[in-house]
Amino acid sequence: MDIRGAVDAAVPTNIIAAKAAEVRANKVNWQSYLQGQMISAEDCEFIKKFEVAHSEEKQTILTNEGHQCARTFLNLMAHISKEQTVQYILTLIDDTLVVGSFCSVIHWLKGGQNMQTNTS
Repeated sequence: MDIRGAVDAAVPTNIIAAKAAEVRANKVNWQSYLQGQMISAEDCEFIKKFEVAHSEEKQTILTNEGHQCARTFLNLMAHISKEQTVQYILTLIDDTLVVGSFCSVIHWLKGGQNMQTNTS
């Protein structure tokens, strides 16, 4: 592959990263979804806490509340159809995959296992 091919191969990643950054910059007003009864108070509280957490804090949240994280993401995807908000949720999920322990959330989803049993 010549230099031009290498540059062309890198462009889609940069475009995707730029789009993700743009999506992250447009914060969602979760309170309005709560007031419109589109999401539960529990999901609203969790997502507001999760979206502002730093990587280390997200790791702790996933370890201690992974089941709630999975439930909230599923509930949000099931009840919200606004494109911008769906993009934001998907970006949060992608960011969560980067954190690492999202695999335990996926395991919990597949088997319905209580994630708290893994922490003792």
